[in-house]
Amino acid sequence: MAVSIRPGLAALALLIAVCPTRPSTSAAVEPSADELAAAAKWVAARLDAKSAAGLPFSFVYDGKPSAKAISSWKSHLAARQLDNGRLERTITLADPKTGLTLRCVATVYRHFPAVEWVLHFRNAGAADTPILENVQAIHADLGTAVDPRPYTLHYAEGSHERITDFQPLERAIAPGGSAKLSSFGGRPSDGVLPLFNLAEPGGGGGGGMMIGIGWTGQWAASFARAQGGCVNVQAGMERTHLRLQPGEEIRTPAVLLLFWAGPDRMRGQNLLRRLLLGHYTPTPGAKPVDPPCAASPHVVVGFEQTTEENMVRAIRNIASHKLPIDTWWIDTGWFTCPNKPNGWAGAVGNPDPDPVRFPNGLKPVADAAHQAGMKFLLWFEPERVMRETWLFKNHPEWLLKPSNDLPAELQYHVRDGFHLLDLGNPAALAWVKGKISGMIRDVGIDVYRNDFNLYPLYFWRNGEAVDRQGIREIRYVTGLYDFFDALRRDHPHLLLDTCASGGRRIDFEMLRRALVLTRSDYLWDPIGQQCHTYGLAQWIPITGIGSDSPDLYKCRSGLGSHFALGADFYAKDPAVWESAARRIEEHRAVKHLYTGDYYPLGSYSTAGNVWMAWQFHRPDLGEGLVQAFRRQESPEATAVYRLRGLEPALEYAVTNLDEPKPLRLSGRELMERGLTIRLAGKPSAAVLTYKKAAAGANWP
Repeated sequence: MAVSIRPGLAALALLIAVCPTRPSTSAAVEPSADELAAAAKWVAARLDAKSAAGLPFSFVYDGKPSAKAISSWKSHLAARQLDNGRLERTITLADPKTGLTLRCVATVYRHFPAVEWVLHFRNAGAADTPILENVQAIHADLGTAVDPRPYTLHYAEGSHERITDFQPLERAIAPGGSAKLSSFGGRPSDGVLPLFNLAEPGGGGGGGMMIGIGWTGQWAASFARAQGGCVNVQAGMERTHLRLQPGEEIRTPAVLLLFWAGPDRMRGQNLLRRLLLGHYTPTPGAKPVDPPCAASPHVVVGFEQTTEENMVRAIRNIASHKLPIDTWWIDTGWFTCPNKPNGWAGAVGNPDPDPVRFPNGLKPVADAAHQAGMKFLLWFEPERVMRETWLFKNHPEWLLKPSNDLPAELQYHVRDGFHLLDLGNPAALAWVKGKISGMIRDVGIDVYRNDFNLYPLYFWRNGEAVDRQGIREIRYVTGLYDFFDALRRDHPHLLLDTCASGGRRIDFEMLRRALVLTRSDYLWDPIGQQCHTYGLAQWIPITGIGSDSPDLYKCRSGLGSHFALGADFYAKDPAVWESAARRIEEHRAVKHLYTGDYYPLGSYSTAGNVWMAWQFHRPDLGEGLVQAFRRQESPEATAVYRLRGLEPALEYAVTNLDEPKPLRLSGRELMERGLTIRLAGKPSAAVLTYKKAAAGANWP
């Protein structure tokens, strides 16, 4: 294989290898020199054009495995510095016979032991390529342990409108063992979250690797172990079997690897949380995101009953009561639809506000929110199109139909007339970008909410040509990214929210574009909200939900980085407003702590007779919080939890939000003896905050 290297690459490679970790003055989860060195060594060995056998991906081309097929291809390695924290390495491989070129574009993180890469295939020839199939965006042996004991694959259930959404799961991968996982129906976090922690055997300090799949479509992954060796990991689109036409280019799912060391898998989880927060979280206005604290009218006003008058009236009521809300949230139903419960669901595909209920459009509502000091959040579902709607009647050529061989539980897609706006169709994509961007501009929308209540896989694969399997999904997913990126370009201060029947579109490619303001459609059960936070916070740095009432137990069960309160914003009773204000003020006082390191305290359980608790820790601020829940049937009034990540020699002021007098405890006491929490009632919830102070210092 012929190799060329651009000048200056050697210096950049050296920079990767010797890059130091950022200094730490606390017991924070900071990348260690050993972790950074391990990542640099892996990148140097595996992302190098000199050795086809070492490349961490695979495919089959013209019937030949890629390791054999590319051995005679021309190769080129280039590098450039993206910014102070990231380097880019691009390996280009070209087949002189058929004109197929492959670019592997890798981003190497200087301050994290992490690397991301994505593959791009392009036909530079004058004829269709041979069949390209079984493309695995990652195909590599991971781990270092030659050990008869099993590796442990930690992962999580996805979102599927269940109390168990995001529950922590694990599988032992013993010598000779394997595990296969995939998403369901074309949405990436439906069924399984596409983030994994592969821990080496024994828990004696070997550490492991965090693995992410960045693909807002149908993925599949396998983990297989030979006798006593490492774990072979393969992941990519579930199905690829296609020819590329002249000039045609496609991309694969992206892959993210992060290396962690030590006996505690939560170290890997928290390094991932930090990486995602720093590099995969939207920054509207080029500033760190401030997740919304929102008010929703839909506890009182049905989706189909929203009007200009009742929305403006509620906003003015909130302003007159000085409720510290920063966002007014209107969900579905504002377009022309039947005035009956769930009537909106059959009218998706009508893109304009109902002229009867909103005779002046939605701008007066946005203007009222802005005058009250609030942002305006509006729901859209542009991708699903139902019969008897404007899009169905005017642009049937843009729509995909579902296949007739749907699983039994999804037959309603055919019965009810579901169609999919094909974002892989250039005309459809141009229309939706122009339509939505224009509404954002003309109405004054600050938060764009994109819902998606459909299983797209059965539309993408319907009628697909035998030699083009996967093309429609690729075109659709890349069109989706183009759509979101266009909205961000057109409106630099816009915040995007991704919803898909709850949190069924969570993957790191989507996380870099949008927050997840509704992580599950299993609403509003407090135990469910507790379980969802316990599970999902292990993987992503920004999560939360809110409550459908100002009830204390419900609100504390839904606390997080963002919060939406559903209440009677038309109430005459001052008590309603007082309770809403207390709940919102409590959220605003602690919301900044939820992006810190996360530690589950105690076990996960959906049972009603237990306690559940967790800790969020901000070592950069010397602050954190503990939430504890005594459920309805729990016989125990007291629980003790040993905290994590504190500095043993320092003292902390620990404040129970229900008891104004703080306690003063050392970090060593809190981590070794634990924090005792008493809850007399059931169900009940406690929120405790802590802040460090120098030993012997006066109270703040």
